Amino acid sequence: MNVLNLDNINEHAPYKVTTDADIPYLYYFCTDFEVEYEISIKANDTFVPSGAFSLDIRNKSDQPSPSDPKFRHTLMAIIEEFFRQNNDVMLYVTETKDSKQASRNRLFVRWFNTYEHHDLYVIKTAEGKMDGQMNFMAIILRKDNPRLRQIFEEFEETVTFLFD
Repeated sequence: MNVLNLDNINEHAPYKVTTDADIPYLYYFCTDFEVEYEISIKANDTFVPSGAFSLDIRNKSDQPSPSDPKFRHTLMAIIEEFFRQNNDVMLYVTETKDSKQASRNRLFVRWFNTYEHHDLYVIKTAEGKMDGQMNFMAIILRKDNPRLRQIFEEFEETVTFLFD
């Protein structure tokens, strides 16, 4: 993965995004509500065998986060910079620790579909049980990705195999 340009992210993000030079795939920001987030973008070939990058959103404060449009805009600035630097596949799998994965999935998909540049991308979602627990995931690609059809086929095959 090409390293994301923090200046580009911060030009569009309402919250200041930082990173650790030693761990370039982690991005941090703190909201007006003092909720600290860690966003990671790491290689993951589990759901797309030819390769993808997993987007993980972690509430480091482990406290409830109120509705915050600035969070959405900051996250979308990070995602947009990822695609500006990489014509790759982004995979989002919802957190399952508190059984709120369905809500998280709906929120993420709504954010993405109402994002001002959503027309440049394709998002495909899947849901199903793995080991008895509901899981929700999405893959996101730029519409001009030359492997679009192949990636969707790989994703569908993997999801069919993994879900109960």
